[in-house]
Amino acid sequence: MNFGCILFAFACLLATADSMKLFDKFQESDDSTDSSEDERNVINVDRLSRALMTILDGGYSKDSWTVYYMGRKVDGASANSFQSLGGGYGKDSWNVYFQGRKVDGASANSFQSLGGGYGKDSWNVYFQGRKVDGASANSFQSLGGGYGKDSWHVYLVGNKIDGASPNTFNIGK
Repeated sequence: MNFGCILFAFACLLATADSMKLFDKFQESDDSTDSSEDERNVINVDRLSRALMTILDGGYSKDSWTVYYMGRKVDGASANSFQSLGGGYGKDSWNVYFQGRKVDGASANSFQSLGGGYGKDSWNVYFQGRKVDGASANSFQSLGGGYGKDSWHVYLVGNKIDGASPNTFNIGK
């Protein structure tokens, strides 16, 4: 391929990026006194990065160097190995993330999203990125509507429901 073709392709990328409005609502404020800390951490995505952006599901996206959740940089995430798992969860080779924040203690090697805010690795169950105390990862399943169960207990939004039997519990549909 000659230099003229490369130059033409680059010009097309810039023209395409100029028309993309994907991250415009996340423009950083010049006055940090009128914005929250989260708003000040928003990354302005330049035109070339927009053109090279890969949109993943669940609010995640990435370019060659950086992972984003809803336009905000995901600190510590490796764009090279990052994948969206659905339900707000994502992982790279080393860490698991929920809505762009690292899930402490979760194993990226075995982590899977179960839906309904739940996820699990080989040892623990998580609801919206927080560990569900006492839940068995081996038998846990998400039931929808914030409910989940393992072989011994039923949970609602990650909290055990006292007296509920997982053998007879069902959610009305």
